[in-house]
Amino acid sequence: MVLCCIPLFGAKHTNNSKATDNESSEDCGNFYAGIFGGGGGFGISNFRQTGTIFFPAASGGTTAVTATSGGRTSGAGFVGVQLGYLWHSFQDEKNPNSWLLRPAVEFEGYYIGTSTKPVLGSQTALANRFQNTFPINAGTLLASGVLHFYENEDVKFHPYLGGAVGAAVLTAHDASSYLVLPTQPSNNFNSNTTATGWSFAAQAKVGLMYDINENFKVFAEYRFLYLTPTNLDFGSTIYTAPTTTSNWRVRFGNMYINLGDIGVGYYF
Repeated sequence: MVLCCIPLFGAKHTNNSKATDNESSEDCGNFYAGIFGGGGGFGISNFRQTGTIFFPAASGGTTAVTATSGGRTSGAGFVGVQLGYLWHSFQDEKNPNSWLLRPAVEFEGYYIGTSTKPVLGSQTALANRFQNTFPINAGTLLASGVLHFYENEDVKFHPYLGGAVGAAVLTAHDASSYLVLPTQPSNNFNSNTTATGWSFAAQAKVGLMYDINENFKVFAEYRFLYLTPTNLDFGSTIYTAPTTTSNWRVRFGNMYINLGDIGVGYYF
């Protein structure tokens, strides 16, 4: 890997291994892999549900519905893996007492599971309150830049921080939407209770790592994940009575996810 050996501008390489004139290559850093898991809070800023109810003419006829709700936060659990490359340490040449820096690039993929239960209100007199349940699986794939800070090369503990961008796919499965004012016993999504949508993802994280030995590391992290709004399209309502509906669209607003995790990494 040629690019890994290019030194940072204004910094000096502090790897303790001494290269000789006969060496054809330099050990520039370490590939690594890790696993991690934890939990936190999954916040959605707002909800909007739209559809059309085909009431009989005697009951009001065809009625367009837009129901909305404010934000909700629910508990979440997650588990993931990471692959990366960590360069050897660099230091500011003008300040030999400064901390050593080790940049890294990594790819992370993780699964988040949560469930949220918003109550959506509508201005439509014939259907003005819905109780919804959305069990959510979210898969996130991120490309990250990470910077590790070492007080000196002998310290076992060190902090790090990182930023990432990527994409997430959200699937709401076994979802339900019950009309509770007035009461309707059928799930409004009953012809298809599963829907999937995509979001842009951005993440910031900060962590503390402990070097067990040359190869094994353990770490604890806080990460903040942001997902852009997404639309989920559920099925139409099939009642036993004559009343039916169009397909339903539910828009999840901005998603703010706070997570804490612990993990273990192996450095090759």
